Amino acid sequence: MTAIYIIGGICLFLFAVCMIRAEAVISFDGEFGLTVRAAGIPIRILPKKQKKIRLRDYTPRAVERRRKKEEKRAAKKERRAAKKEAKKAKGASGKKEKKKTDVLATVRLIAAAVKTAVSRFGKHLRVRVARLHLAVATGDAASTAILYGAVSQTVAYTAALLDSTSTLKNPAKSDVRIYADYLSEKTSADIEIGFSLRVWQLLDILFRSGFSIIRQMIRANAEKNN
Repeated sequence: MTAIYIIGGICLFLFAVCMIRAEAVISFDGEFGLTVRAAGIPIRILPKKQKKIRLRDYTPRAVERRRKKEEKRAAKKERRAAKKEAKKAKGASGKKEKKKTDVLATVRLIAAAVKTAVSRFGKHLRVRVARLHLAVATGDAASTAILYGAVSQTVAYTAALLDSTSTLKNPAKSDVRIYADYLSEKTSADIEIGFSLRVWQLLDILFRSGFSIIRQMIRANAEKNN
C-alpha cells in the first residue's frame, strides 16, 4: 500500500510540473542561444555554461598538462590553416556568400521553430517578441539587396503565421527593425523571442523543433558547400 502512495505522489508531482507554464527564449547576438524559464528559474541550453575556475587546475602538474594540450591544439590549428590557405582561391565573393548564408540560416531556424510551435499548439501558444533587430549587410549593394529580400520574406511569413493564430503577446511592445545597411560590411542581429506554453507542450515542441533545426542546419551547410 505504501508503494502505491509513493508512486501516486510521484505521478501527481510530475503532472503538476508538466502543467507549469514555461517559456523558451530564442536569442541571437552573434551567437545562437536557447534558454528555458520555468517557475522563474532559467535553464540555459545553448550556449553551454563556461566552466568554473578551480584552484586545482593551476597546480604545476595541471599547468604542464594543459601546456602540452595547447601545443597539440596549435599544431592541429596550423594544419587546418594550411588547408584554408589552399581554398583562398575563391576570393572575397566566397566570404560574402558565407555571411549571407549565416544570417539567412539563423532566420530560417527561428521560422522553423515558430512553424513547429504553431502547428502543434497554436491555440495555447503565447509568443513574446522582445527584440528583432536585423541590419542586413554584405559589403556589396547588389548582394545586400538580395539578402534583405530573402530575410524580409522569411520574417513576413513568420509574422503572418503568428498573426493567423492570434498568439502574439503585446504586439505593440514588440521592437522590430529590419533594414538594409549598404554602408557596412557585415550583417548584425539582435534577437530575443519567447514562446510560452505548458511544460509538457514545451518539451514536445523542443523535441520536434530539434529535428526541424537539424534539417535547416543540413540545408545551410549544403548551401555553403555549393
